[in-house]
Amino acid sequence: MPMSDFQSSHVLAYSDFPRTDFSKTMLTRVLACLIAAASVLSLTPQVSFAQGSGLGSFGTLGGIEPGGRYPSQEYYIALEIYRSGDLENALDAFEGALRSTRRDINGRWIDSIPVYAMLAECYWHMGSVPQARENIDAAMQVAIRYRGWLNKVDWRSAVRDGVQVSPPPGVWPAAMAIKRIPTSDRIMYRSGQQVTEQTLIQGGVIEEPNLRAMDIIEIMRGLAIASYRRRIILGPLSEQDNFVNELAESTNVGGIPQPVAQTMVGALHGAARFAAYDDKRAFPEASKSALSSGGAHPLSAIALLVQASVLAESDTAEGSLAAALACVNVAAALEQPELIGEALQLAAGVASDKEANVVRTAADTAANAMLRKSRLASVHGFVASADAAVKSRDYDAATLSIGHAKSLSDRRDVVQPRIDAYGAFVAAKLAAARGDAIGLKSNSVVDKAYGSMRTFAQQHRVRNRTLVSMPSTYQFALLSQSLGTRIGGSTSDAILEYFTNDPPPGLWRRDPVDAMTFLTIDRLAALAMRLAIAAEQTDGVKVLARTDTLLAERFSQTMPLAGRIAHVRVLASADEQTLSDDQRKFRDQGPAEFKRLRQMVLDNANLPAETVNDSVVEKLAQQQESLATLIAFSRGSLPRLAPPRVDEKAPIQGLPKRTALVTFAFVGNRLYTTFSLNGNTQSWTNNNTSRLPAMIGSVLRSIGVGKTRGARLPEDNAWRKDAATLLKFLFPDASFFAGTDIDDLVIVPDGPLWYLPFDMLPIDGEDAEFLGDKMSIRYAATPGLAVRPMPVRKKSRAVGLAANRFFAPRDLEVNTAITESIVDAAAGSILLPVAEMPPTTMLGLVLDSLIVAAPSVMDMNNPFAMSVLPYEAGKPNASLGAWLQLPSQLPKTIALAGFRSQAEATRLGDGRDLFMTLCALNIAGVDDVLISRWAVGGESSAIVLREFSQELPFSGMVDAWRRARMVLRRSDLDPLTEPLLAHADKDLENVTGEEPLFWAGYLLSSPIDPNAAEKP
Repeated sequence: MPMSDFQSSHVLAYSDFPRTDFSKTMLTRVLACLIAAASVLSLTPQVSFAQGSGLGSFGTLGGIEPGGRYPSQEYYIALEIYRSGDLENALDAFEGALRSTRRDINGRWIDSIPVYAMLAECYWHMGSVPQARENIDAAMQVAIRYRGWLNKVDWRSAVRDGVQVSPPPGVWPAAMAIKRIPTSDRIMYRSGQQVTEQTLIQGGVIEEPNLRAMDIIEIMRGLAIASYRRRIILGPLSEQDNFVNELAESTNVGGIPQPVAQTMVGALHGAARFAAYDDKRAFPEASKSALSSGGAHPLSAIALLVQASVLAESDTAEGSLAAALACVNVAAALEQPELIGEALQLAAGVASDKEANVVRTAADTAANAMLRKSRLASVHGFVASADAAVKSRDYDAATLSIGHAKSLSDRRDVVQPRIDAYGAFVAAKLAAARGDAIGLKSNSVVDKAYGSMRTFAQQHRVRNRTLVSMPSTYQFALLSQSLGTRIGGSTSDAILEYFTNDPPPGLWRRDPVDAMTFLTIDRLAALAMRLAIAAEQTDGVKVLARTDTLLAERFSQTMPLAGRIAHVRVLASADEQTLSDDQRKFRDQGPAEFKRLRQMVLDNANLPAETVNDSVVEKLAQQQESLATLIAFSRGSLPRLAPPRVDEKAPIQGLPKRTALVTFAFVGNRLYTTFSLNGNTQSWTNNNTSRLPAMIGSVLRSIGVGKTRGARLPEDNAWRKDAATLLKFLFPDASFFAGTDIDDLVIVPDGPLWYLPFDMLPIDGEDAEFLGDKMSIRYAATPGLAVRPMPVRKKSRAVGLAANRFFAPRDLEVNTAITESIVDAAAGSILLPVAEMPPTTMLGLVLDSLIVAAPSVMDMNNPFAMSVLPYEAGKPNASLGAWLQLPSQLPKTIALAGFRSQAEATRLGDGRDLFMTLCALNIAGVDDVLISRWAVGGESSAIVLREFSQELPFSGMVDAWRRARMVLRRSDLDPLTEPLLAHADKDLENVTGEEPLFWAGYLLSSPIDPNAAEKP
C-alpha cells in the first residue's frame, strides 16, 4: 500500500494490509548459499578432525585444535538471517547449525547452547511457546551437564589488549557514545581429562583433554538470552522450578581474577537468577554487571534488559524506562539488534504519558537506523514507536509509524507473527483513538485489528498446526496439568489466585497482547478449584467471595475484552454514592479520557427527549463507545463492575439484619451453598447433585409447567411432598427458615436452580406454609449484584406498557380491551409504541418503569441479540447488546412478563437464559427486574399486571409485586380466559390464582435497600 494512501486513511487494521510479492533479498540468498557450503564442508574429514569427538576421532586422543570454530560458522550465518527478520529461513539455518555442533557420547557440547537459544528465539517470534521452551531447556541441560565449564576458560585472553573498537556504522549518537570493551571471540578453553579406568568407573561426562579456541562469550550470551526468555515464558511458575535453580547455581562461579570476566559471569548469573524468579538477587547482579569500568561488554545489553524487566514488575516501575532505553543504545553499539525491539516495547509499556514522547523519538531513531541492518529490530521499533505515540496522544505520528511497520512486515522475506500481533494491538488502540469502537459496526477497524491479535493469541497456526503462542495460555495449561483434580494448601491457592486475578502490572507493561490473553483465557476451572479449596477449609466467607467471582466471571467472559469495555461503561455511568473510594479515585485520576466520557454520560441524562432520535443516538454512540474502547485498551487493571464484586474480606458487610443471603454454585456434580445472616456465613457442599434437575423438573411438571398431555393443573397437592423434599435436599438443616426470624431472603441461584420457584417450597414438611409466604424473596444473578450499593430511588414518573396478543391470543378485540385496562389503571401510563418516542436505549428519558407483556425467548447461541421490546424485534439498536452500550438511559424498573425460559423445555436448561438476561439488564443500568420463568398470559396475567402497574409508581417494585401477587392468588379465574390451560382444564369449575402455575413463575430481582439496616 503506498504510504500516501496510508496516511490519508488515518489508520487501518494491522491485518488489513496486503502482503506484497517481493522476492528474497540478495543477502538472504547469499547467506543461504553460505550455509549450504558450510554444511558440505562440515562433512569433510579435515573439519571433523579439527573438532574431534569426546573419545577422539580419526586417531586423535585430544590436544590443541587450531582450526576449530565453536560455535560453528553456520551459527553466525543463521544469526544474520534471524536479524534480517526472515524467521522461516532462520529456523532452517539454525537447524543446520545445530547439526554441525560437536557431539560425543554425552550428547551435544556447550557450543550448541547459543544455537538452542536462538532456535528458541525463532520459535518465540514465530508463535510456538512449547518449542521455544523445549530449546531453552535443551540449552540449559547442556550447561548443567557440563557444570563447571566456566572454570575451564582462560579468561586472560578474554580482552584484546591495546585494541580500540570503533562504533558500528549507521547508529545514532547515543549508541556511538557507548564505550565498547574489545572482547575476543576466540578464548582458549580447556576441557576433558585423562581417560583412565578410574574415570570410566566414576561415570558422568567423559572427555579426553582438549584445548580449543572458542567464542565463549557468545555461548554465555546465548545462555543469558535463554534464561531471560524462559522467565518470560513461564512467569511465576518458574519460582519453584528446581531445574532452573540448578542452572543458577551452576553459573555462580567465583575466583576469576579478571574484572571483565567477573562482570560477564555476573551478568550471566543475574539472568539465571531472573529465570528462577529470584528478582531480589537478580536485580543487584544485573545492575552491577551491566557495565565494566564504564564500558559495555557483550552481555551488557541482556543485563540491562533483565534490570529493566525486574523494575517493570515493581509497583511503580521506577528506573525501568532508563534501563530499557540504555539497553537499546548498548544493543545497537554491540551490534545485537535482536534486543532493541524487545527493550523498546518494554520502554513503551513503562513510560508515562509525558515520557512517551521520549520513547517514540528513540524508537523512531532506532527503527530508521536499523532498516538496512536488521528488519527484525526495525519493524519492532516502529510498532513500539506507534505504541508510545498513541500513549502521548500523537495520533498522526502513530499512524505514520504503524504504516512503516506494516510496510516492512508485508515483505515476503519478513515473517514476524508475534510482532504483527503486537502491531495489531497498537492498531486497534489507535483506531479507537481515531473514533472507532468495538461492536458498533460489522468489520470495524478495531474489530479487525483486535480479531487479528486474538487469532494469533488463541488460534495461531503454522503449516496447519495449531500452536500455543502466548505465555499466559502455556502457563495456564501447565498449571492445569500439575494440579489436575487435586486441591492443595496455601501454595496451590496462591498460584491459583495469581491466575484468576487481573494481569499483574508488569505483564501489562511488558506485553499487552499477553495481558489481554491472560484476561480472556477460560479461567473457570481455576476459579472452581479455588472454590473447592475454600469449601475444604469450611471457610464460609471465602466460599461466598469465590462464588461471586466464579459467577461474575461466567458473564464477563461472554463480553468483548472479557468485560473491560463494560467495566468502563459502568464506571463512567455510576452515581457517586454507589462507588467505593478506590473506584471514585480511579475515575477521577485515571486516564484523561475518563473525564471526557464521564461528562458525556452526564449530558445524556439531560438530553431533551423530543430531540433524541436514531441518528442522534448513533452519533453519541460513536463518540462514547470509542472512548470506552480506548480506555479498555489502556494498560492496567480496571475496577471490576460488570458485574460488581463483593469485598473478598467482608462480602456481607452491606447485608442488613433480618436479611438472609443464600448463594449456590454448581461445579460439575458438586453444589456449593452458603447461608449468611446477621454477620455470620456458613457453607456446605452437596457432592451428588445428579438427581437435582430431575427433581426440579418433576415439581414443575406437577404444577403444570411444560406439560403437553392431559390437564395442566394438578388434581391434588401431591406436588407439595416433592417440593418439601427439594427444600430439605438443598437445606439439610430445616432450622434455617423454621426457627429464624427472616424478613427478606435473597437467593443467588445457579444452574437448574434458576427454574425452581423457591417461593412455593414448604418450609417444614409438605403441609407447612410456603417459604415465600413467611418472608419476602428476591433473586440476584451474583452476590455482588445482590448487595451492591444503590442510589436513592426516585418515585416513578410514568409506566410504559408494550404488549402484543399476550392476554387473548385468539381475540384481538378482547386483547386490546385488556391492554387498555392495564394502561388506564395507572395514571400517566403510556402504551408503546408512541410516535416521537426516543429509541429504546433512551427510553429512560421519559419512563422510569417499563412492562413488556409479550412472549420472548433468548437464543443461547447469541444471547445479546434478544430484543426486549416486541415492536422493535430484529432491529440491531433494540437488542440486549445495544442496551449495554453507550449512550443508554434505560428505565430503572423493567417487568418481562412474557419471558419463556428453558423451564418449559423437555430437558431442563442450565439457567443461562435467566442469568444472562438479569446480568445484562443490571449492568445496563436497570435496578429492578421482574421476569417470568414461563409465560402465562390470559386474565391471570392481566390481573397481576393491572395491580402491579397501579402500585409501581408509588411503592416501588418490591412492594408493588408483593401486593399484585397477593391479589392474583385471591382471584377467581375463568379457565376459558387462560390460554396456558389445556382443553382438559376447560371444564374445571373452581380455578383460582392460588395455583402455582399462575404466580410461582415470576422472579423478582432487586438489590437490597441500602437503608434497611437502619430500620428498627
